[in-house]
Amino acid sequence: MKGLFATALGGLLSVSVALADDCAVQLSAWLELAHPGHAGGAWLQDERGAYRVDGEQSICKIWPARPQLTLLAVPLVREAQPDQGQSDLEILVLDHTRQDVVARLVEPNLLDWDAIYVDRLVLDTAPYRLRGDDLAFGVRINRRNGSWMNPFAETELALYELKAQGLRPLMGGLVVESFGGERDGDCTASFGEAKGVLIVTDKVGRDGYRDLIFRQTYTGRRMVVADGECQTIEADARRGQFRIEYDEERYLLPIELVSDPY
Repeated sequence: MKGLFATALGGLLSVSVALADDCAVQLSAWLELAHPGHAGGAWLQDERGAYRVDGEQSICKIWPARPQLTLLAVPLVREAQPDQGQSDLEILVLDHTRQDVVARLVEPNLLDWDAIYVDRLVLDTAPYRLRGDDLAFGVRINRRNGSWMNPFAETELALYELKAQGLRPLMGGLVVESFGGERDGDCTASFGEAKGVLIVTDKVGRDGYRDLIFRQTYTGRRMVVADGECQTIEADARRGQFRIEYDEERYLLPIELVSDPY
């Protein structure tokens, strides 16, 4: 029985890897399907003006809850200069069996950058069962700066649901990970790091959407010179818990999660 289970598990893992590999292989063709003529960094035109597809940062992932569908997150660059730029985030749902775009949504200026830039995108297909048996999915946006003296990084989570009318944003701007601080160039430094996990509760709120709980842990540490050596002093972790409720057609973040964690 153990051998049969191991064989079955190996088969499932092989299928998952194959689907992921197929997604990566097909990404260029799917971008062409959604944005004909985008290859080579060509500038295209839509109702918001000129843009080009950032193929290098575009990602795709088979949606495990609906394996006939593929999710894509695509940066649409509106303006690019050496130290700043403007970029929209486009979310696409594609039926890869029919090679057809099922739904798409553009989030204007969500990926704009200056001193802090978008490092990478990640599609989050954890089972966010927010309303009845419907499953939402997420997009994680990782940002950072290039400073060694004042390092900064954060990961922001947005949630979306697929309805008959198309894609709809349910929540945005939730910082699930962050890191920042400053140093004097030698040893003396102070840093803070926050990490959180989003939990879907059983409590049903407005319009049938379940309440969410965000549990966050913050840890601070200092680096100081002691006995001629650079030593790290870590403070006790602080923990917080916040309830996020659905209202006015989306989940509203409490003020504590909107403000700067530092």
